[in-house]
Amino acid sequence: MNNAQIKRLARIRLAGNWGNCVALSMTLISFALMVFLGEVIIYNISLKLGMDHSSYFDYVASPSGAAMLFLRTAAYYLLFVPEFGNIRSVYISLSQGKSFLGTQWEIRHNSFRYYFKMIGAQTLSILYQALLIAPIVLCSFSVTYYIDQCRSDMSMQNLLMFMLCLVITILMVCVFIFFRIKLQLMPYILIFRADIGIIDAFILSSRLMKKNTIRYLFFQLSFIHYFALCVLVFPLLVVIPYYCMSVTVFCSSLATKQAIEDYLGSKDDKNEI
Repeated sequence: MNNAQIKRLARIRLAGNWGNCVALSMTLISFALMVFLGEVIIYNISLKLGMDHSSYFDYVASPSGAAMLFLRTAAYYLLFVPEFGNIRSVYISLSQGKSFLGTQWEIRHNSFRYYFKMIGAQTLSILYQALLIAPIVLCSFSVTYYIDQCRSDMSMQNLLMFMLCLVITILMVCVFIFFRIKLQLMPYILIFRADIGIIDAFILSSRLMKKNTIRYLFFQLSFIHYFALCVLVFPLLVVIPYYCMSVTVFCSSLATKQAIEDYLGSKDDKNEI
């Protein structure tokens, strides 16, 4: 399917399920609001307790603030990551033409089994992205350093070094986006086949996205004008379901059950040899 056909199928699958998908969108928005309001409340409580800081960032930079932020982040991580996985499962089932109620029953029946896989897959994804983003951070420091150098001494050497560091940083960002897209199919593969391992899902996602990375990037860019409407807030409730269903149909068209079976079959053949 091309991108236009994917979006058309997404609209068809959403027909009759708009209300349920809007409710899922409100759930996602409520997660973000919960985190934001929680941080505001915690910061104001710290002010009432007389802690010495002039802003939220100063509070986070303090030892106690950093420790509490780490604990909250871990709690959010363990709580929300599986919920995002459940919401993704709903969209996958709806994209296959299943009913919303049947989908909910299936998720409740298998939620415990998916919980640890979702946590493990997300953790592997974060570690992989951390390795990719480390060079970008180093290059960003170099850019900042040569900006300061140019301010103090606008020499040709400093200017060339600044431009070189800037170009390398932009290239590293492009590399990060490219390899980040390769992980996009991991959660879908894990949901399609509960018996597949996280590492196998990682490898298979990279293989299936190998020839579709640029296509997926342009597919994402095609939603920019929809998200531009979201500054009005209300369109979020419509744009999020449409976007999530479209991405689900796109990923499902690549991570097919046949592709997963072929990968597992080839792996078994190698093990036998």
